[in-house]
Amino acid sequence: MLWWYIIRCVTHIKGMNSKYFTKLSQLYRGCDDFRVRTITNGCDINVVSLDTMCSVSKIREFVIEPLICVKAHGLKEILNSISCGITVREAVSFEQALSDFTNGYTLVFVDGEDGCVCVDTRVETGRSVTEPPTSLVMRGPREGFVEDVKVNITLLRKRLKTPDFKTVQLNVGRYTDTAVYVCYIEGIADIQVVEKIVQRISDIDIDGVMDSSYLSRYLDPRKTALFYRVGVTEKPDVAVAKMLEGRVSVVVDGSPMVLTLPYLFIEDLQSPGDYHESGLVTSVSRLLRFISVLASVLLPAVYVCLQKYNYQIIPLKFLITILNSTQSIPFSPLSEMLMVIIIFDILREANLRMPTAVGMSLSLVGAIVLGDAAVKAGLLSAPAVMVGALSGIGLYTMPENTLVLSMLRMAFTYIGGIMGLLGVLLGLLVLLLYMSSVDSFGTPYLAPYAPSVQKDRQDAVFAKSINDTLQRPDSVPNVNKTRKK
Repeated sequence: MLWWYIIRCVTHIKGMNSKYFTKLSQLYRGCDDFRVRTITNGCDINVVSLDTMCSVSKIREFVIEPLICVKAHGLKEILNSISCGITVREAVSFEQALSDFTNGYTLVFVDGEDGCVCVDTRVETGRSVTEPPTSLVMRGPREGFVEDVKVNITLLRKRLKTPDFKTVQLNVGRYTDTAVYVCYIEGIADIQVVEKIVQRISDIDIDGVMDSSYLSRYLDPRKTALFYRVGVTEKPDVAVAKMLEGRVSVVVDGSPMVLTLPYLFIEDLQSPGDYHESGLVTSVSRLLRFISVLASVLLPAVYVCLQKYNYQIIPLKFLITILNSTQSIPFSPLSEMLMVIIIFDILREANLRMPTAVGMSLSLVGAIVLGDAAVKAGLLSAPAVMVGALSGIGLYTMPENTLVLSMLRMAFTYIGGIMGLLGVLLGLLVLLLYMSSVDSFGTPYLAPYAPSVQKDRQDAVFAKSINDTLQRPDSVPNVNKTRKK
């Protein structure tokens, strides 16, 4: 016992560094933003931070000044002396200390003692809460998620003022160590679904996670699935509304897109503004969206079929107009329509990637000037350009599936040009069979129509008023069916 005390005193006099401090210094050797400040006030204290991640003013106010003013002799006294107006905790392991340090915390070490004190001195960066550009509404909340996960959780908690709102924090990525929060309402969400989602996220082993879309690939295990089976939203009110039905939200640090599970195809026809209008207005709007999506996928194929195989169905005056427009076209109806579709898809891709200042000019030049020049030059017919344009516009009534619908449009057009209307009907039947076989965490993708769930049709294509919505949907797993008594 005496020898241990002598060795302890000698090592303290020599100022032997903490094991955590020595290991951290070795890991960050060669990093120019790695800073160490040494303070001698009762004992030797090393304050370690990353200049690029930490706020200098916070370090001075919450760490340096308290350590200078109060004479401390150990980690416990340092923990008590640092201001309580900021997050302060003692690291229980080196892994926790390293995780806090890489996230912008300042670490305080005492020579001769293992462990450290972690102080939240992260620099405040990122954009403010604004209306999301992909979910504009005429009426209703205009707040949108941002890239800061803490701000996003705050936006959810602001709307769910209940202790039943639960969060499970995970870290994904060997190098990024991205914070991921699984959010749900206890007493509504099915805990088995929550555990399955948490388990799938815990099993992810990749270098890094840049966006929530990385996780959506792992949460949707069927790699060949044509449609997305993971919902995405930028609006806190939409995420909260889905959680109130029993769904689970996944919030990823660095991404303004929040994932929602389970997911139904009918959700693509719904808009955030629907729930701020009357049931009749909402039903008409959703019916128009459904018709426009169906027309955008099938209209080019039907046009090719009628022109190539079933021209006798076309009214005589319209048939004469089409014949006059297409008699000098050097391409077959199928080749012509596929060319129009490809041209519009190229214009869409170019418009998405062009700067905003020239994007509008490019779309106008491509849609008007290029189309008009192609018609006047006799390369394309006016009816084909009109059909292609109407089909392209209808795709954006379901913006999340624009690329998938564009692929289906091209596939149906090709099938219609080869097999006629019968081929289109067979292709549509195969697509419906495929969609009816897909599920999302035990929830049928085409519910409440396949299988038929009569009660859930209160918020499908034809929507009831909120006053008449008394039960939570049976299609979504939940443990509390009563919404309103």
